[in-house]
Amino acid sequence: KIHSFPLLRFRASLSVTGDSTMSTNSVRVAAAQMTSITDLAANFTTCSRLVKEAASAGAKLLCFPEAFSFVGTNDGDSVRIAQPLDGPIMDQYCSLARDSSIWLSLGGFQEKGSDPQHLLNTHVIVDDTGKIQTTYRKIHF
Repeated sequence: KIHSFPLLRFRASLSVTGDSTMSTNSVRVAAAQMTSITDLAANFTTCSRLVKEAASAGAKLLCFPEAFSFVGTNDGDSVRIAQPLDGPIMDQYCSLARDSSIWLSLGGFQEKGSDPQHLLNTHVIVDDTGKIQTTYRKIHF
């Protein structure tokens, strides 16, 4: 059974799988759909709202799409805003996961790498205590 929860018309939505008859071995998973923009703070606000909605619906894992935190309009925008995984942007998402007691699958984070001219497109899994459990640096674009 799939439930839809429209949160920001034309900007973001949430689908949660599962129902009230789930067995004790089941986990409720939610998928977020959103349109990211060039504003990190606005995107975080949208993500925060979606996380709170998913957690309220009983989800234990929320999956965000590629480029959830930022989409640039010009060449170099993403390189300019890229941060390391221990930077303030990822810290916000880790705190959000911890405060909401939910795991986050962050579909494509603009991670700052060793080459200042390029970034890493990194998928990040954050647990419900706010710790990064694993990462995958995508190499096939």
